[in-house]
Amino acid sequence: MIIKRLSFVGMLRFKAVCSSWNSIARSYAASIINQTPWLTLPSDDDHTRRFYSLEEKKVYTVKNSFQDFPGASWCVGSSHGWLVILDEPNNIPLLFNPISENRSMELPHIPSTTNSLLGSPPFYHVAKAVLSSDPSCNNNFSVAIIYGIQPSRLAFYNRGDEEWTDLNGEHQEYCDIIFHNDKLFALADNGCVEAWDFRKPSPNKIINLQPASAKELDLDYTSNRDKFSTNTYLVESSDEIMSVVRCIGNFVNEEGKAIHEIDVPDEPNSPCPYRTLQFYVFKLNFAANKWEEVECLPNCALFLGGSQSISLSTKDVSGCEENSIYFTDDRWDEIELLGDTDSYGGHDMGVYNLEDKVVKQFYPFDKCRIDPPPFWIVPSPW
Repeated sequence: MIIKRLSFVGMLRFKAVCSSWNSIARSYAASIINQTPWLTLPSDDDHTRRFYSLEEKKVYTVKNSFQDFPGASWCVGSSHGWLVILDEPNNIPLLFNPISENRSMELPHIPSTTNSLLGSPPFYHVAKAVLSSDPSCNNNFSVAIIYGIQPSRLAFYNRGDEEWTDLNGEHQEYCDIIFHNDKLFALADNGCVEAWDFRKPSPNKIINLQPASAKELDLDYTSNRDKFSTNTYLVESSDEIMSVVRCIGNFVNEEGKAIHEIDVPDEPNSPCPYRTLQFYVFKLNFAANKWEEVECLPNCALFLGGSQSISLSTKDVSGCEENSIYFTDDRWDEIELLGDTDSYGGHDMGVYNLEDKVVKQFYPFDKCRIDPPPFWIVPSPW
Protein backbone atom coordinates (compact mmCIF):
# COMPACT_ATOMS: atom_id res chain seq x y z
CA MET A 1 0.00 0.00 0.00
CA ILE A 2 2.86 2.39 0.77
CA ILE A 3 4.72 1.68 -2.46
CA LYS A 4 1.64 2.33 -4.59
CA ARG A 5 1.35 5.80 -3.08
CA LEU A 6 4.96 6.85 -3.52
CA SER A 7 6.07 9.37 -6.12
CA PHE A 8 8.94 8.36 -8.38
CA VAL A 9 11.48 10.17 -6.22
CA GLY A 10 9.89 8.54 -3.16
CA MET A 11 10.43 5.16 -4.80
CA LEU A 12 14.10 5.98 -5.43
CA ARG A 13 14.53 6.80 -1.75
CA PHE A 14 12.58 3.70 -0.69
CA LYS A 15 14.71 1.27 -2.70
CA ALA A 16 17.94 2.95 -1.55
CA VAL A 17 17.33 2.10 2.11
CA CYS A 18 18.77 -1.44 1.90
CA SER A 19 18.90 -4.50 -0.35
CA SER A 20 15.74 -5.92 1.19
CA TRP A 21 13.70 -2.77 0.49
CA ASN A 22 15.20 -2.61 -3.01
CA SER A 23 14.04 -6.18 -3.66
CA ILE A 24 10.54 -5.37 -2.41
CA ALA A 25 10.38 -2.27 -4.65
CA ARG A 26 11.43 -4.31 -7.69
CA SER A 27 8.73 -6.90 -6.99
CA TYR A 28 6.15 -4.11 -7.16
CA ALA A 29 7.63 -2.55 -10.29
CA ALA A 30 4.34 -2.95 -12.15
CA SER A 31 2.67 -0.55 -9.75
CA ILE A 32 4.91 2.36 -10.80
CA ILE A 33 4.75 1.92 -14.56
CA ASN A 34 2.24 4.77 -14.98
CA GLN A 35 4.53 7.59 -13.93
CA THR A 36 4.01 11.17 -14.99
CA PRO A 37 6.75 11.99 -17.53
CA TRP A 38 9.73 14.14 -16.67
CA LEU A 39 11.14 16.71 -19.07
CA THR A 40 14.87 16.71 -19.75
CA LEU A 41 16.33 20.21 -19.52
CA PRO A 42 19.77 21.52 -20.54
CA SER A 43 22.36 22.46 -17.95
CA ASP A 44 25.36 24.78 -17.89
CA ASP A 45 27.49 21.69 -17.28
CA ASP A 46 27.75 19.22 -20.21
CA HIS A 47 27.99 16.31 -17.75
CA THR A 48 24.85 17.24 -15.83
CA ARG A 49 21.17 17.14 -16.76
CA ARG A 50 18.14 18.68 -15.12
CA PHE A 51 14.72 17.05 -15.09
CA TYR A 52 11.41 18.80 -14.56
CA SER A 53 8.71 16.77 -12.79
CA LEU A 54 5.23 17.69 -14.00
CA GLU A 55 3.73 15.95 -10.98
CA GLU A 56 5.72 17.91 -8.40
CA LYS A 57 6.34 21.08 -10.45
CA LYS A 58 9.97 20.74 -9.40
CA VAL A 59 13.37 20.53 -11.12
CA TYR A 60 15.81 17.76 -10.15
CA THR A 61 19.50 17.81 -11.06
CA VAL A 62 21.36 14.58 -11.81
CA LYS A 63 25.09 15.27 -11.63
CA ASN A 64 27.66 13.49 -13.82
CA SER A 65 24.87 11.66 -15.66
CA PHE A 66 26.38 12.52 -19.07
CA GLN A 67 30.04 12.42 -18.13
CA ASP A 68 30.80 9.44 -20.40
CA PHE A 69 29.40 11.05 -23.54
CA PRO A 70 31.32 13.41 -25.86
CA GLY A 71 30.07 16.93 -26.43
CA ALA A 72 28.95 16.01 -29.96
CA SER A 73 26.42 13.45 -28.69
CA TRP A 74 22.78 14.06 -29.55
CA CYS A 75 19.61 12.52 -28.12
CA VAL A 76 17.55 10.96 -30.92
CA GLY A 77 14.92 9.14 -28.88
CA SER A 78 13.40 8.45 -25.47
CA SER A 79 11.48 5.28 -24.74
CA HIS A 80 10.61 3.19 -21.67
CA GLY A 81 12.77 5.34 -19.41
CA TRP A 82 15.86 5.11 -21.64
CA LEU A 83 17.44 7.72 -23.89
CA VAL A 84 18.95 6.86 -27.26
CA ILE A 85 22.16 8.85 -27.61
CA LEU A 86 23.94 9.14 -30.97
CA ASP A 87 27.68 9.76 -31.06
CA GLU A 88 27.73 12.09 -34.05
CA PRO A 89 31.29 11.58 -35.34
CA ASN A 90 31.06 7.77 -35.31
CA ASN A 91 27.34 7.25 -35.89
CA ILE A 92 27.23 4.87 -32.90
CA PRO A 93 24.01 4.85 -30.83
CA LEU A 94 23.89 4.04 -27.14
CA LEU A 95 21.01 3.19 -24.84
CA PHE A 96 21.26 5.12 -21.62
CA ASN A 97 19.19 5.27 -18.42
CA PRO A 98 20.06 8.64 -16.83
CA ILE A 99 18.36 7.82 -13.54
CA SER A 100 19.50 4.30 -12.71
CA GLU A 101 23.21 4.52 -11.87
CA ASN A 102 24.13 5.63 -15.40
CA ARG A 103 23.39 2.25 -16.96
CA SER A 104 24.18 2.19 -20.68
CA MET A 105 24.70 -0.24 -23.54
CA GLU A 106 26.18 0.27 -26.99
CA LEU A 107 24.25 -0.61 -30.13
CA PRO A 108 25.71 -1.52 -33.55
CA HIS A 109 27.02 1.18 -35.84
CA ILE A 110 24.23 2.69 -37.95
CA PRO A 111 24.91 2.07 -41.64
CA SER A 112 25.70 5.09 -43.76
CA THR A 113 23.40 5.96 -46.63
CA THR A 114 24.55 7.17 -50.01
CA ASN A 115 22.63 10.42 -49.45
CA SER A 116 24.08 11.14 -45.99
CA LEU A 117 25.84 14.48 -45.82
CA LEU A 118 29.39 14.61 -44.50
CA GLY A 119 29.40 16.52 -41.25
CA SER A 120 25.61 16.84 -41.24
CA PRO A 121 23.78 17.12 -37.91
CA PRO A 122 22.96 13.80 -36.20
CA PHE A 123 19.21 14.20 -36.72
CA TYR A 124 19.92 13.71 -40.44
CA HIS A 125 21.27 10.25 -39.57
CA VAL A 126 18.55 9.24 -37.08
CA ALA A 127 15.24 11.10 -36.98
CA LYS A 128 13.69 8.96 -34.23
CA ALA A 129 14.45 5.82 -32.21
CA VAL A 130 12.00 3.77 -30.10
CA LEU A 131 12.24 0.63 -27.95
CA SER A 132 9.79 -2.25 -27.77
CA SER A 133 10.23 -2.65 -23.99
CA ASP A 134 12.37 -1.66 -21.01
CA PRO A 135 15.83 -3.29 -21.35
CA SER A 136 16.05 -3.41 -17.55
CA CYS A 137 13.10 -5.82 -17.39
CA ASN A 138 13.24 -7.60 -20.75
CA ASN A 139 16.38 -8.95 -22.43
CA ASN A 140 14.46 -9.61 -25.64
CA PHE A 141 13.86 -5.97 -26.48
CA SER A 142 14.05 -4.43 -29.96
CA VAL A 143 15.00 -0.96 -31.17
CA ALA A 144 13.59 0.62 -34.33
CA ILE A 145 14.84 3.77 -36.06
CA ILE A 146 13.99 6.17 -38.86
CA TYR A 147 17.31 7.11 -40.45
CA GLY A 148 18.80 8.74 -43.53
CA ILE A 149 17.42 11.59 -45.60
CA GLN A 150 15.75 11.85 -48.99
CA PRO A 151 14.61 9.11 -48.69
CA SER A 152 14.48 8.10 -45.05
CA ARG A 153 14.61 4.42 -44.12
CA LEU A 154 13.42 2.06 -41.40
CA ALA A 155 15.67 -0.38 -39.57
CA PHE A 156 15.52 -2.50 -36.43
CA TYR A 157 17.86 -4.16 -33.96
CA ASN A 158 17.04 -7.16 -31.75
CA ARG A 159 19.04 -7.66 -28.56
CA GLY A 160 22.13 -9.70 -29.46
CA ASP A 161 22.21 -8.79 -33.17
CA GLU A 162 25.53 -7.69 -34.61
CA GLU A 163 24.02 -5.21 -37.05
CA TRP A 164 20.86 -3.33 -37.96
CA THR A 165 18.34 -4.91 -40.35
CA ASP A 166 16.58 -2.74 -42.91
CA LEU A 167 12.81 -2.94 -43.33
CA ASN A 168 11.72 -2.59 -46.94
CA GLY A 169 9.24 0.23 -46.58
CA GLU A 170 7.35 1.44 -49.62
CA HIS A 171 7.58 5.17 -48.95
CA GLN A 172 10.18 7.89 -49.33
CA GLU A 173 9.79 9.67 -45.98
CA TYR A 174 8.59 8.54 -42.55
CA CYS A 175 7.22 10.76 -39.75
CA ASP A 176 6.97 8.45 -36.76
CA ILE A 177 7.23 4.87 -35.46
CA ILE A 178 5.84 3.02 -32.43
CA PHE A 179 5.69 -0.54 -31.12
CA HIS A 180 2.21 -1.88 -30.35
CA ASN A 181 1.25 -5.49 -29.50
CA ASP A 182 4.53 -6.93 -30.83
CA LYS A 183 4.17 -4.97 -34.06
CA LEU A 184 6.06 -1.98 -35.40
CA PHE A 185 3.86 0.74 -36.91
CA ALA A 186 5.42 3.32 -39.23
CA LEU A 187 3.69 6.48 -40.43
CA ALA A 188 4.73 7.89 -43.81
CA ASP A 189 4.60 11.61 -44.55
CA ASN A 190 1.62 11.12 -46.89
CA GLY A 191 -0.47 9.57 -44.09
CA CYS A 192 0.03 5.92 -45.05
CA VAL A 193 0.67 3.41 -42.26
CA GLU A 194 2.81 0.29 -42.56
CA ALA A 195 3.07 -2.39 -39.87
CA TRP A 196 5.43 -5.31 -39.33
CA ASP A 197 4.85 -8.38 -37.16
CA PHE A 198 7.87 -8.79 -34.88
CA ARG A 199 6.71 -12.19 -33.60
CA LYS A 200 8.06 -13.72 -36.80
CA PRO A 201 11.73 -14.75 -37.11
CA SER A 202 11.98 -12.12 -39.85
CA PRO A 203 9.42 -9.27 -39.44
CA ASN A 204 6.88 -9.31 -42.25
CA LYS A 205 4.61 -6.46 -43.30
CA ILE A 206 0.96 -7.00 -42.40
CA ILE A 207 -0.67 -3.60 -42.99
CA ASN A 208 -0.38 -0.93 -45.64
CA LEU A 209 -3.12 1.57 -44.83
CA GLN A 210 -3.71 4.39 -47.28
CA PRO A 211 -4.19 7.97 -46.02
CA ALA A 212 -7.63 9.32 -45.14
CA SER A 213 -9.56 11.19 -47.81
CA ALA A 214 -10.09 14.87 -48.08
CA LYS A 215 -11.87 15.88 -44.88
CA GLU A 216 -8.55 16.39 -43.12
CA LEU A 217 -7.79 19.80 -41.73
CA ASP A 218 -9.30 23.23 -41.41
CA LEU A 219 -9.25 25.16 -44.71
CA ASP A 220 -7.16 27.90 -43.15
CA TYR A 221 -4.29 25.45 -42.74
CA THR A 222 -4.52 23.54 -46.01
CA SER A 223 -4.92 26.58 -48.25
CA ASN A 224 -2.02 28.56 -46.79
CA ARG A 225 0.99 26.28 -47.09
CA ASP A 226 3.39 29.22 -46.93
CA LYS A 227 1.96 30.18 -43.51
CA PHE A 228 1.57 26.72 -41.96
CA SER A 229 3.35 23.37 -41.73
CA THR A 230 2.50 20.13 -39.93
CA ASN A 231 4.16 17.38 -37.92
CA THR A 232 2.38 14.05 -37.50
CA TYR A 233 2.78 11.48 -34.72
CA LEU A 234 1.65 7.95 -33.88
CA VAL A 235 0.58 7.13 -30.34
CA GLU A 236 -0.92 4.10 -28.62
CA SER A 237 -3.84 5.02 -26.38
CA SER A 238 -6.17 2.58 -24.58
CA ASP A 239 -4.97 -0.22 -26.89
CA GLU A 240 -5.79 1.84 -29.99
CA ILE A 241 -3.55 3.52 -32.55
CA MET A 242 -3.96 7.25 -33.00
CA SER A 243 -2.49 9.77 -35.42
CA VAL A 244 -1.99 13.31 -34.13
CA VAL A 245 -1.49 16.19 -36.57
CA ARG A 246 0.34 19.22 -35.16
CA CYS A 247 -0.35 22.47 -37.03
CA ILE A 248 2.45 25.03 -36.79
CA GLY A 249 2.46 28.64 -37.88
CA ASN A 250 5.77 29.18 -39.67
CA PHE A 251 5.87 32.83 -38.57
CA VAL A 252 3.64 33.90 -35.66
CA ASN A 253 3.33 37.48 -34.45
CA GLU A 254 2.84 38.75 -30.90
CA GLU A 255 -0.94 38.42 -31.22
CA GLY A 256 -0.57 34.69 -31.91
CA LYS A 257 -1.53 34.97 -35.58
CA ALA A 258 0.33 33.20 -38.38
CA ILE A 259 1.65 35.66 -40.95
CA HIS A 260 3.42 35.46 -44.29
CA GLU A 261 7.21 35.66 -44.25
CA ILE A 262 7.14 38.91 -46.20
CA ASP A 263 5.11 40.46 -43.36
CA VAL A 264 7.70 39.71 -40.67
CA PRO A 265 8.97 43.02 -39.20
CA ASP A 266 12.58 43.97 -39.87
CA GLU A 267 13.23 44.85 -36.24
CA PRO A 268 15.74 42.48 -34.56
CA ASN A 269 13.44 42.03 -31.56
CA SER A 270 10.52 40.83 -33.68
CA PRO A 271 11.58 37.55 -35.30
CA CYS A 272 8.00 36.09 -35.23
CA PRO A 273 9.22 32.52 -34.68
CA TYR A 274 7.25 29.41 -35.56
CA ARG A 275 4.70 28.28 -33.00
CA THR A 276 2.27 25.37 -32.59
CA LEU A 277 -1.32 26.60 -32.90
CA GLN A 278 -3.59 23.55 -33.03
CA PHE A 279 -3.82 19.73 -33.02
CA TYR A 280 -6.10 17.22 -34.75
CA VAL A 281 -6.47 13.65 -33.47
CA PHE A 282 -7.50 10.60 -35.52
CA LYS A 283 -8.15 7.00 -34.45
CA LEU A 284 -7.28 4.03 -36.63
CA ASN A 285 -10.34 1.88 -37.38
CA PHE A 286 -8.76 -1.46 -38.24
CA ALA A 287 -12.05 -3.05 -39.35
CA ALA A 288 -12.88 -0.26 -41.80
CA ASN A 289 -9.21 0.34 -42.66
CA LYS A 290 -9.47 4.11 -42.25
CA TRP A 291 -8.79 7.04 -39.90
CA GLU A 292 -11.64 8.55 -37.86
CA GLU A 293 -11.43 11.96 -36.22
CA VAL A 294 -11.41 12.11 -32.40
CA GLU A 295 -12.73 15.31 -30.83
CA CYS A 296 -12.15 14.52 -27.16
CA LEU A 297 -9.65 12.54 -25.04
CA PRO A 298 -11.51 11.95 -21.76
CA ASN A 299 -9.28 11.02 -18.81
CA CYS A 300 -6.30 11.09 -21.15
CA ALA A 301 -3.19 13.20 -21.77
CA LEU A 302 -0.79 12.79 -24.70
CA PHE A 303 2.93 13.64 -24.70
CA LEU A 304 4.55 14.34 -28.09
CA GLY A 305 7.93 15.45 -29.41
CA GLY A 306 11.23 13.82 -30.28
CA SER A 307 10.56 11.04 -27.77
CA GLN A 308 8.27 8.06 -28.22
CA SER A 309 4.70 9.38 -28.12
CA ILE A 310 3.00 8.62 -24.80
CA SER A 311 -0.64 8.37 -23.70
CA LEU A 312 -1.44 8.34 -19.98
CA SER A 313 -4.64 8.04 -17.99
CA THR A 314 -5.15 11.16 -15.88
CA LYS A 315 -6.98 8.93 -13.39
CA ASP A 316 -3.81 6.92 -12.77
CA VAL A 317 -1.24 9.73 -12.72
CA SER A 318 -1.21 13.22 -11.27
CA GLY A 319 0.17 16.52 -12.48
CA CYS A 320 -1.31 16.55 -15.99
CA GLU A 321 -4.62 17.75 -17.42
CA GLU A 322 -7.08 15.47 -19.19
CA ASN A 323 -8.09 16.04 -22.81
CA SER A 324 -4.73 17.72 -23.37
CA ILE A 325 -1.60 17.33 -25.49
CA TYR A 326 1.80 18.20 -24.00
CA PHE A 327 4.40 18.88 -26.68
CA THR A 328 8.06 19.80 -27.07
CA ASP A 329 9.98 21.37 -29.94
CA ASP A 330 11.26 18.77 -32.43
CA ARG A 331 12.07 20.87 -35.51
CA TRP A 332 15.70 19.75 -35.36
CA ASP A 333 16.82 21.60 -38.49
CA GLU A 334 15.73 25.02 -37.21
CA ILE A 335 17.00 24.36 -33.69
CA GLU A 336 20.44 23.35 -34.98
CA LEU A 337 20.91 25.64 -37.98
CA LEU A 338 19.68 28.77 -36.21
CA GLY A 339 21.72 28.11 -33.12
CA ASP A 340 23.07 31.66 -32.88
CA THR A 341 19.63 33.22 -32.62
CA ASP A 342 18.53 33.18 -28.99
CA SER A 343 14.89 33.87 -29.75
CA TYR A 344 14.42 31.27 -32.49
CA GLY A 345 14.51 27.48 -32.41
CA GLY A 346 13.93 25.12 -29.51
CA HIS A 347 11.22 27.31 -27.98
CA ASP A 348 8.00 25.70 -29.27
CA MET A 349 6.56 23.73 -26.35
CA GLY A 350 3.44 23.86 -24.24
CA VAL A 351 0.14 22.11 -23.52
CA TYR A 352 -2.89 22.23 -25.83
CA ASN A 353 -6.44 21.58 -24.63
CA LEU A 354 -8.68 19.91 -27.21
CA GLU A 355 -11.84 21.50 -25.79
CA ASP A 356 -10.88 25.15 -25.65
CA LYS A 357 -8.20 24.85 -28.38
CA VAL A 358 -5.76 27.01 -26.45
CA VAL A 359 -1.98 26.54 -26.03
CA LYS A 360 -0.45 27.50 -22.70
CA GLN A 361 2.88 26.97 -20.97
CA PHE A 362 3.40 24.20 -18.42
CA TYR A 363 6.89 25.29 -17.32
CA PRO A 364 8.24 28.82 -16.75
CA PHE A 365 11.11 28.74 -19.25
CA ASP A 366 13.59 31.54 -18.59
CA LYS A 367 14.89 31.44 -22.16
CA CYS A 368 13.20 31.74 -25.53
CA ARG A 369 15.46 29.08 -26.99
CA ILE A 370 16.09 25.67 -25.36
CA ASP A 371 19.16 23.80 -26.63
CA PRO A 372 19.61 20.87 -26.56
CA PRO A 373 15.87 20.45 -27.02
CA PRO A 374 13.92 18.81 -24.17
CA PHE A 375 12.71 15.22 -24.33
CA TRP A 376 9.92 13.50 -22.44
CA ILE A 377 11.12 10.57 -20.37
CA VAL A 378 9.09 8.30 -18.11
CA PRO A 379 11.83 7.69 -15.53
CA SER A 380 12.73 4.12 -14.68
CA PRO A 381 14.59 3.35 -11.41
CA TRP A 382 15.94 0.02 -12.64
